[in-house]
Amino acid sequence: MNTINPLNRNGIFLILAALLVISAGCIADQPQANATPARPAADTSSSQTPGTVTSTFQATITPTITATPSPAANIASFSDHGSVNVLRGKPFTITGTAPDKTMTTVQIWLLNRSVTTMLVPVQPDGTFSVTLDAGTTAALSRNFSSAIIAQYPAPPDRFAVNYDPASGQITASSAVPDRVLTGVNDKQYYPTTQQDYLCQAIDSPGTNNSCSVTFLNGVDAWIGIAPIPPGPPGTMTVSGTTSLPAGTPLGIDVATVNTHPTPKNYDFSHEYADGSAVVTAGTGGTNRYTGTVDTSPLNTGRYFVSVSTGDENLQANAHTYADVISPAATQACTKNEINWSELGLPALQVNESLQPVLLAGELKIVPPGTSAGNNEVPYGSIIDCGAGGICRVFDSSGVQFLTAYDSNEMHLMEVPNGGMIGSASGGNATVISLNGTVVLTKINECTSGN
Repeated sequence: MNTINPLNRNGIFLILAALLVISAGCIADQPQANATPARPAADTSSSQTPGTVTSTFQATITPTITATPSPAANIASFSDHGSVNVLRGKPFTITGTAPDKTMTTVQIWLLNRSVTTMLVPVQPDGTFSVTLDAGTTAALSRNFSSAIIAQYPAPPDRFAVNYDPASGQITASSAVPDRVLTGVNDKQYYPTTQQDYLCQAIDSPGTNNSCSVTFLNGVDAWIGIAPIPPGPPGTMTVSGTTSLPAGTPLGIDVATVNTHPTPKNYDFSHEYADGSAVVTAGTGGTNRYTGTVDTSPLNTGRYFVSVSTGDENLQANAHTYADVISPAATQACTKNEINWSELGLPALQVNESLQPVLLAGELKIVPPGTSAGNNEVPYGSIIDCGAGGICRVFDSSGVQFLTAYDSNEMHLMEVPNGGMIGSASGGNATVISLNGTVVLTKINECTSGN
């Protein structure tokens, strides 16, 4: 079964798998149907009136909501490939902003192993909102994620992709490739795959349409997680509030955000840990929980923290992030033998005033002047990872510009297209070349695991 719920307990491994694909720079092709049926007549100008539902789900138009949502609020905004928990049996409002204020209408699609659409008016300021009623949210699946899509038209309000409730088929203009339209109408696909085909159709060159997707994960209760401050490996305390009944057992999972390709029998004990908690009684329908996780084996890095029931009959989950950082003073270092003369580096000018930081993501090598975060280093950079779990980053002239923790993020590297990976100094240094020029030298002064 094609199940995608990134917040349930087993789903955390789906997130790790997705991160592997993304960090490797790979794009997974969607499966294609073996046959292409005759194309239904294109419907390029919708005959719907704003606020009219073209299938069975009930929806009402509401004013744009600007209040800050509480953990229990069924409210979200459209964000590309984001996901949101939706309380079953409660009205759910999703808001958005059209990319062009001349648009007067957007088309909203709900994919829940069925297809439903409605036209929603755009306010003069470009905002719009739609509310799914309690009956619609109560019907959200317990086994897969649904998808809600905002389709933005070509001026003046021309929708290149539409749903025909009479035939049960999605129709499109001639700008949409046959294979994409076939995928959209393939009943075997779950919403997470169907939305991909639908957005390919909407975004096809020549349609001048665009889309925004949010995945809906049905839950039976809400869970809030209190902020988790950065801390060293040891004991991580995870606590918060919930509407779950007292006595409900909870699972707590802590997994690295930046996992890396591994052999089949890889030991995840340095990148994954778990714990548990039990909900205790509170007041006013708000209960509490507190649990601990043994993080002592974990490497330095950013971690995804998930709290969930693990119960298909009482589904609830939430997630947050936490940084685990080993103090430099506790980091032993068994020195590797480095042949510095072989590396041919300039004299490295250490700047002791730079304080160590955690990289924002996997290490990326980018052209000079294009760095957008502390994990993006320019061509010619030199990274020296030494004692204390610290990596010093130098420019091509040898001037240090960054001090970073030797973290999970530092161990995952994105190489430019066409880059060649080599080693030096007995394998204790990694050298990346592009078109015959060295764009990165990374030196590991300490043995693996230190």
